Amino acid sequence: MDPNVASGLIGFGGAVVGAGAALLGGLLQHRYQAKTTAAERTQEYGRAAGEKALTELYALRRHMIECGMADIPEARQPWQYIAKTHMDEAELAVMLMPKAQKVQDRISEVMGAGSQQMTTSGGDRVRQTTVGRGMALEAIDILSAYMRGDALPKPSPRVERYRETTAHSE
Repeated sequence: MDPNVASGLIGFGGAVVGAGAALLGGLLQHRYQAKTTAAERTQEYGRAAGEKALTELYALRRHMIECGMADIPEARQPWQYIAKTHMDEAELAVMLMPKAQKVQDRISEVMGAGSQQMTTSGGDRVRQTTVGRGMALEAIDILSAYMRGDALPKPSPRVERYRETTAHSE
């Protein structure tokens, strides 16, 4: 083979290999960036959902404090419906948090235990609002610990009793 033709074919082969490597490198980089972007988006979405839940829990706590006083302000009526709305909104936001199953389960237990205890308090508004404040604070502690990356706090005695009663009813 003519040395000029051979060197031309070797050069062409090198260009094809180089172009292939560049395309493969670009494809791999694009996939990595897409995964990184998706992970960041998921993390941002989870953080936003957690912040929404905390906002609702703090609103629930504030509402329960004001409703535990002698006279409930007109803006807080009907107080039980407003409390239930805050509870539902907080629980919904927590359920939208990706990769947070343990937190979702714990918040559901806290809300279930609090709702159960509020219901069994009868018409005693002061008792109901005290339970509601405690429920909101416990949920805030759980969610705050998760968002900080800390270990979740231990369940309260109220939640432990709730677990026992729900385990017996299944």
